[in-house]
Amino acid sequence: MISKGIKCGRNRVARLMRENGIVARMARRFKRHKYKHELFRSTTNLLLDREPTNSKNQVWVGDVTFIRVGSKWSYLSTVMDRHTREIIGWSFSKNNDAQLVKESLLMATASNRNTPQTIFHSDQGAVYASKVFRKTLEEFDLRVSMSRKGHCWDNAFMESFYHSLKTEMVYFMEFRHLTEAIAHIMDYIGFYNYKRLHSGIGYITPFQMAKLAA
Repeated sequence: MISKGIKCGRNRVARLMRENGIVARMARRFKRHKYKHELFRSTTNLLLDREPTNSKNQVWVGDVTFIRVGSKWSYLSTVMDRHTREIIGWSFSKNNDAQLVKESLLMATASNRNTPQTIFHSDQGAVYASKVFRKTLEEFDLRVSMSRKGHCWDNAFMESFYHSLKTEMVYFMEFRHLTEAIAHIMDYIGFYNYKRLHSGIGYITPFQMAKLAA
C-alpha cells in the first residue's frame, strides 16, 4: 500500500483484520514422522551383500505402480519371487495404502512356503513402512530389506515387470471400470507367469523356473 501513498502499520492491519473476521492462512508445518524416519535408517538393503539366489522363496520383492482407470489413478501392488521371476501375489485398488500391499503379501504367503530366512525387499515407500504392513511381515517371520533412498534400481526386477506389463498391455487399453482393469491385469499376470519366455532366466517361463527350483 506504500506505493499508493498509504501508510499502515502492522498493528493497524491486525486490528482491521480482527474487526472484519479475517484470519491469515498459515503454511502447515512439516511434521516429521519419527517412527518412519527411524525405521528407514535402521532397515538396510540385505540384497547388496547377498549371494545370488539359487532357489525359490529366498528373496521376495514388492512394489507398487499406478494405472489409470477412467479419469483417476488406481494402484497395483505385486510380490515377485526374485529367483523364479514369478508374480506370487498381487492386489489392485483405488487406494495406495497399507491394506493394498498387505493383501498382495497375504496372497504370496497363502501359496508359497516362506521360511525365517526369506527376505522381503521393497523401496522406502510409506505403505511399506506402515505399522500395519510391518506387523504382517512379523507375523509371517519375513526378514525386512529396503532399497537405498534414491536408488530405484535396487528393485530392478520388479521395475522390469512393470515395464513389460505397461508396454505389452496397459498402454493399449483404456480402462473405464476397476473390475475391467482387474480382469486384464489377472490375464496378463497369468500370461507372464505361464506363457511369456523370460530372458533373465534362460528363456523359460517363471512357472517353469519355479518347478525347476522346487
